[in-house]
Amino acid sequence: MAVPEGASCYFCLDEGPDEEGEPLVRDCSCRGDSAGFAHLSCIVHYAEHKSTLEANSPAFTTSWEDCPNCKQPYQNKLSLDLASAFVSFAEVTYGCPENSKWDKINVMHSLRSKIIILNNIMHSKSLYSSQDSGMLKVECETLIKKLLSMVERMKKDEKMDGWVHMPRTSFEYNFCEMIGVFEAFGYGCFGASMSLDKTEESNNTSIKYFEKARIIYNLFGKKKKSKEMESHIEIFRARSAKSNEDDTNVRATDIFEKLRINYETKLELHGLTSVVTMAAGLDYAKVLLNYNHGIEAERIVMKLVTESCRVHGPEHNCTKSAEELLEVCKERYVMVLPYRGNLFQALRYENDGEICVLTGPLAEPRKADDERMLQVASDLIRPTFGCPVICHGLVSASHLNGKVGHVRAFHKNSRLAVHFEDKSQKPASVKADNLRIAFELPTKG
Repeated sequence: MAVPEGASCYFCLDEGPDEEGEPLVRDCSCRGDSAGFAHLSCIVHYAEHKSTLEANSPAFTTSWEDCPNCKQPYQNKLSLDLASAFVSFAEVTYGCPENSKWDKINVMHSLRSKIIILNNIMHSKSLYSSQDSGMLKVECETLIKKLLSMVERMKKDEKMDGWVHMPRTSFEYNFCEMIGVFEAFGYGCFGASMSLDKTEESNNTSIKYFEKARIIYNLFGKKKKSKEMESHIEIFRARSAKSNEDDTNVRATDIFEKLRINYETKLELHGLTSVVTMAAGLDYAKVLLNYNHGIEAERIVMKLVTESCRVHGPEHNCTKSAEELLEVCKERYVMVLPYRGNLFQALRYENDGEICVLTGPLAEPRKADDERMLQVASDLIRPTFGCPVICHGLVSASHLNGKVGHVRAFHKNSRLAVHFEDKSQKPASVKADNLRIAFELPTKG
């Protein structure tokens, strides 16, 4: 981002570049024309000092990951630059072969920190090109292998066989647990990295790594992390080409529940405005949307957009990701009669709802240049599965007028099965003429 005139480094107070000619940087949740700007070299110097003071404590990694001004994580290239500097610092300071086991654990913490950053960046389509992402994937997997190698070396050097069976209050058990969590983390990240290949083989490989991680987490009673691995396993099994429709539906329900619990747990622990909670909320909304629960997904994302923009600002990754997903949530897809296998995107009604403006037909992937605008009589369009609709003009079931729901099935005689957002209302079979597309969801009462 451009540095506003008058902005200065909140460490050294200089307004211009540092001694190496590098400019001021800011990429966190700080906002305004002056808050949060610093030289990368100054941040690194500060983080090195803090880490030296906090060695072998939970705060050892904090100064490399979170802005001391806004207390929120760094992001994008700045987070990666700091993660790289963290690994270099830890390896030089604590990585000598003759150093103690606690020093080597500090190196493991630095590797873990950079692996997390790389995983976050690789899974964000908007941050890096596919070529860059491929290079980052190689780097990430190299670091994971290094971490797992250090774990195996630690087990051998400390002769840890049997420590897992020691009393849970013993030093041996607690040290074994700490090393085991590093190992499970490594396997889990391997699974996440492999998933980027998006092939049947890579899906199966991801599942194997997630299963390894789950076994270790279960061994040490890490129930939340174990459930997180279970969620990943179910998602990738549902993606499998070998999954039949019944299995996929059962797994989808299970995935909804696991991701809902994950989101609500993080909401309780960290609050709605935490980037951790927002990421969990977006993951939950994406799965809801993929399985045609668009109304619930859109409600969640609308709330996340509002809160992220308020707390983190419009330029933050959380805000941008939420806004991008909200655009997808607001897309309304329809068929035109007589149906010839084409889908269209409905944009708006005109002439008091008698005409619907569409764009299409839609290709996969979409090619905007090949699409054209159409005006079609509303009685010739049919909303597709998951499309939000509002009932109107009902006589015998007038209590449903104004109720919003989504289409779940097509029945005979131009009727559509509608499942309502208000769970107190039973699903209904409604004539197409008595449904209107809900381009904007009504405010919940």
